[in-house]
Amino acid sequence: MSHEATKGLPLAAGPLLLPALFAGALGLRTLEPPPPVSTTRNTYEERWLDVRLDHFSAFYNDTFPMRFYYNGEFAVNNQVNNHIVIFVGGEWAISPGWVTGGLAHEFAGYIQAGVFYTEHRYYGLTRPTNDTEVSNLRYLTVDQALADLAQFIEYIKSDEFENGLYREGKVVLVGCSYAGSMATWMRLAYPHLTDAVLSDSGPLHAQTDFVEYLEKINSVLLEQGGQTCVNSIQEAVNEIVPLLSTQTGVTTISDVFNTCSPQTTNPMDSSTFFWFGITETLAYLVQYAMPGHITDACSVLTNSSESSAMRRLANYVNAHPWSQPCIRNSYSDVVAGHTNTSFDSSDSVMRLWTYQSCVEFGWFQTTNGNLHVFANAIPLEYFHQMCQDFFSLYFNSNLTESGVARTNLLFAGLSHLPDYTISVAGGADPWAPMGPTGTHESALAPVFVVPGVSHCRAIQSTENSESTELHEVKWEVMNILSEYVTGTRMSAANGVFASLALILCAVAIAA
Repeated sequence: MSHEATKGLPLAAGPLLLPALFAGALGLRTLEPPPPVSTTRNTYEERWLDVRLDHFSAFYNDTFPMRFYYNGEFAVNNQVNNHIVIFVGGEWAISPGWVTGGLAHEFAGYIQAGVFYTEHRYYGLTRPTNDTEVSNLRYLTVDQALADLAQFIEYIKSDEFENGLYREGKVVLVGCSYAGSMATWMRLAYPHLTDAVLSDSGPLHAQTDFVEYLEKINSVLLEQGGQTCVNSIQEAVNEIVPLLSTQTGVTTISDVFNTCSPQTTNPMDSSTFFWFGITETLAYLVQYAMPGHITDACSVLTNSSESSAMRRLANYVNAHPWSQPCIRNSYSDVVAGHTNTSFDSSDSVMRLWTYQSCVEFGWFQTTNGNLHVFANAIPLEYFHQMCQDFFSLYFNSNLTESGVARTNLLFAGLSHLPDYTISVAGGADPWAPMGPTGTHESALAPVFVVPGVSHCRAIQSTENSESTELHEVKWEVMNILSEYVTGTRMSAANGVFASLALILCAVAIAA
């Protein structure tokens, strides 16, 4: 069974941090987890390492510079067994906050480890090729990214880095979202280089049609916002759908929702409006919700001073940062932005992540499910068409299905969790259905499910915890990691986790 924290405990105050936005379109939102407030100053360095472009060819030795941040404040000089904590970068540009704050930094202080933050190939300033032409994207795979990490770890543990300061240290990987998936898969693929892992909100099962995502959005809105709030969204959708089929109706949509282009009756434009204007906005609300966010949103969505449910929804959407300065609604404009092959284009990050979605993971958040209020506005075919229009006709549904099957074959999906891997899932995280639950855990692969918590909250420091349950789970996670790395738990005087540990042990024995 899962280590589900006890419900009903009082909330612990924590700072509210909102991540910067990218104009995204598919899958996981392509943004860095909100960096913590630094607890130290001037202790990090930006560095670079030349890694192989193709790790799986013996005849191709080209390299490219991979960026990483390093903070050695906790390492002991002239000691070769300092441990290594690596915060794994995902589909975003890295920033120094994660080597000077957050749970990875906090844990590194307890075990006297160096803290590192790696940048994923093709994202940020780590650019293996001159542009993102389709022919250049063949090196953008999770296999190659994991091999980058393997080469990086070997480098950090060599005499070449800091004169062997970390030569005999153990390696802990910490990651959230897709980077959490990578951390788990590193333990599976490179167990000789990875000693312990914390994966926060990491999906492990690749799936083309991710119907569960919007179904989870619906259930969280119902749980935290109430039936009246969900009914209001349903009523608004019922008003919107018929308007999208007539010329008079689409003019109304453009006026009410402040679309970037005049809305048309074209089905691809209708799905684009629904995606950027409605499902993405509500998904962002739920995926990154902090206490009170959903309640505040529902107060707007149910405001009786506005008689039309559609206009109440528009009032919320139009005021949301995600929809600024206007709602993208033209499919042809989206295609134009995502076929720009410059690394510096505004849609570059989403072009890259879309490529990975089309060839490796799927995770297309369709409205094909039944347990939500969003009608059938965004079918799977919408995303298949994107794959072809962004890249080429070769990127069809067969290619995606083959890539998804390959990912699950290589990394076992949810059928196997590698040992010395800790997984944390938020009970209110829409990505939770693709990640491990208590039914997948084992003695050396514990899974914690924290009620009411959203995406990527366990990687924040213990002081930045919105509930007592989350606070205690973080301490227990660090205790288990300490056991994996040093053989002993941390001192109980460091936090209030001791009682939770006893509860968890009792539950494990009873199970």
